[in-house]
Amino acid sequence: MIDPVSGKEYPHELIKTAVKINGISYTALVEEIKRGRVVLLEDGKILRRGYTTGTCAAAASKAAALLLAGKEVKKVEITTPIGVKAEMKVENADEEDCIACVRVDSGDYKGDTFNGMLICAKARRFPVFSIRAGKGIGIIKKEGLGKVGAPDIYPHILKNIEANVKEVLTGGVEIEIFVPRGEEIAKNTVLPSVGIEGGIPIFGASGFVEPYTEDGYKHVIDFLVADKKDIIGASTGEKSKRIAVEKLNFPADKIVVAGNFVCYAIEKSKAKKKVIFTMPAKICDMLGIDAHEYFDFEFSSVSELVERLKRTDYERLKTFFGTRAEELSRKTDADVYVFDNSGDMLGCFPQMKNEF
Repeated sequence: MIDPVSGKEYPHELIKTAVKINGISYTALVEEIKRGRVVLLEDGKILRRGYTTGTCAAAASKAAALLLAGKEVKKVEITTPIGVKAEMKVENADEEDCIACVRVDSGDYKGDTFNGMLICAKARRFPVFSIRAGKGIGIIKKEGLGKVGAPDIYPHILKNIEANVKEVLTGGVEIEIFVPRGEEIAKNTVLPSVGIEGGIPIFGASGFVEPYTEDGYKHVIDFLVADKKDIIGASTGEKSKRIAVEKLNFPADKIVVAGNFVCYAIEKSKAKKKVIFTMPAKICDMLGIDAHEYFDFEFSSVSELVERLKRTDYERLKTFFGTRAEELSRKTDADVYVFDNSGDMLGCFPQMKNEF
């Protein structure tokens, strides 16, 4: 059986072991795997995935649309950005005002600041289809994160919300997404310092939150890299994975999304060829460097640095990240590719040969 999120194949014997040690029926476990809700470890233990703020926003929006259509709603099923179905409980449904809320469940990702918060949506008739950001949604204030002044709702999430709403409601509709405690919660995170003010982002590439606990996820990585003997790609996130597949034709089933554990994944892998796909801020983190020490002007984030240099000194930008790619390559003995948010390659080492 294939995990639809990671692409990992789970042998029948492992599923049987998981059934035995976790006290769950075979049918129930298979269904959880099909829905992307669980990760199996090599010893049969189970870790639960959570749902991103983007998935919760899509679920709340679809539920609000159902209320507008005159239907009672206690649960709602949506399709995530990667095509996997997710069923979520609806809370605080207001039939008169067509408001529905969904509570964030981060699964076994411990310490997630957003876990337990409500993400809500209100639906009303409108001449065209429209999505607007309400209270508690972060606003982009600095370059490198998207359009300055716009709400921080990722473009693919907007498309996903629209697709899910249109499954149940035809004609014009406006969906307002809001997070009652978004502004309060965001103040206690790094969001204001990186340039997101007034609330939280609505994001999530796959729609799922991986169980990125230090010990737990290292066990997941051990399992994910074990069967990749010829070539392996380790990406810092779903975005760098997607770019690698689209721009370099790298086989998707050979990429492990390793988050903050890319170097660990490369170290543990026995593959003949190893490749790292990363974003600018992540490669700085992996090398333990502060980008501010290399430039004589002020910027609040690596993303802002990238956007500024793309306009003013693109060669310097590519030289900087080309050098970083070479440093990480020599450190890990892996090929390294650095992409920016728009999918442009800022650096690679060795020079790209398109051998994938």
